[in-house]
Amino acid sequence: MTLVGKIFTVLIFVMSIVFFAFSMMVFATHRNWKEYATNPTAAAGKPLGLQIQLDNQKQINRDAEATIQRLRDELKNEQAARTTALAALFARYSRTQMELATKEQELQSLRATHAQVARAAEEAQNRLTALETEVTGIRDDYRTTKEDLDAKLLQVIKLTDELNQAIALRNLEQEKNTQAVLQIAQMKSVLDANGLSATSLVSHIPPAVDGVVLEVGEKDLIEISIGKDDGLKEGHSLEVYRNNTYLGRIVIRRTAPDRAVGQVIKELQRGQIKRGDRVSTKLG
Repeated sequence: MTLVGKIFTVLIFVMSIVFFAFSMMVFATHRNWKEYATNPTAAAGKPLGLQIQLDNQKQINRDAEATIQRLRDELKNEQAARTTALAALFARYSRTQMELATKEQELQSLRATHAQVARAAEEAQNRLTALETEVTGIRDDYRTTKEDLDAKLLQVIKLTDELNQAIALRNLEQEKNTQAVLQIAQMKSVLDANGLSATSLVSHIPPAVDGVVLEVGEKDLIEISIGKDDGLKEGHSLEVYRNNTYLGRIVIRRTAPDRAVGQVIKELQRGQIKRGDRVSTKLG
């Protein structure tokens, strides 16, 4: 076999394979067009036939046309009803316009009346405000007057009580004065009978004084910072102490206006008296 023959043999073999594949593809894509057009029921891989689908769509179309016609009839009826209602509304609108014009006239009249009433009310309010101000002033005056009268009444009551107390106190003092005069007369008689004066009984009592020791001298004599101007007299006794320690007692022997000299009573001395110690009528 020549080369050309071998080539044709191979080509024939290849073409036979290609035609075999092509025939298989054609068989795989083959469709039963009659069944595809008239299949009455849908199943897996077999849809409803085209004729059946067309008949169904025609039925749907007829139902839609019937519905459209019904809706058109209803629309005509609705339009007629709306036209009637619109005519009634227009008539009602006309009546309302007339009523509105009447009401506007009434409103204008009411506004005028309201303006008059408002002016009258404003005047009345002004008068009321003036009266309230006047009444407030009268109330304040009344309150002030009442408070003043109450205060004066309380003052009168207080003064009356004080007067009654003063009268009672005066009567009591007069009675005491009468008794004191009698007692003084009796005491004077006793003093005259014993050759005494009114001050001789208390002259030995020192006044309430407080001072310090200025100097400590000989013979138990000390100088203190208070004297005749403070009421000290010769013979008065004073106590001497340092802080809370009692040191003894002194007797005034000599006085000056702002100084005095006292002598320590040895029997009553309890410590050494020094400059700066305190002296007093009684222990402080």
